[in-house]
Amino acid sequence: MITGYNANIPHGDRVFHVQTEDSGRAHPHVITLLYFEGSILASERSDYAEIVDALDLVPRVRQLMEDQHAMVVDRLRRGHYDAVIAARFSGPSRIASELVPEIATPAATPVPRSLRAVPAPQRGAPRPDPDRPSAGPSEAARAFGDGIVSERPLDDVILEYLVAKSRERSGGGRGSRSEG
Repeated sequence: MITGYNANIPHGDRVFHVQTEDSGRAHPHVITLLYFEGSILASERSDYAEIVDALDLVPRVRQLMEDQHAMVVDRLRRGHYDAVIAARFSGPSRIASELVPEIATPAATPVPRSLRAVPAPQRGAPRPDPDRPSAGPSEAARAFGDGIVSERPLDDVILEYLVAKSRERSGGGRGSRSEG
């Protein structure tokens, strides 16, 4: 199994996520998925069973993955998936209007500063000015995994969690055990 490719691609007023992965020798195919906010909008699949015994399998599969990933990104940018996107997002989103009413329906009176939601700043990004009016839905669109994805390796996150749980079970942090 070869490590996959992931990209966040802006298109229109939304940011889409394109993910390509190899399923390995047991299931010899490469699949590319087009996501929006965690929902799959489209997929492309290429089988490579006919080359599974090739000596140069890894570079050939890697090239297949790169080509297929680039094809989906290019198709998204050229509007190939626009009909799927339009069908998926025709009409107002009930969930979006419930969660973010100030974006879905403009307020008749300004929202007091104390009641405004201020999103956590992204690393290296300037903090948004709560007094500046929002530009609309395009600013509300977030990249796939935004606020969830960490720059820390997963192994570090898991290790930190396990150490913390171990300390909880043993009665706290360092020096909390009585010696004697």
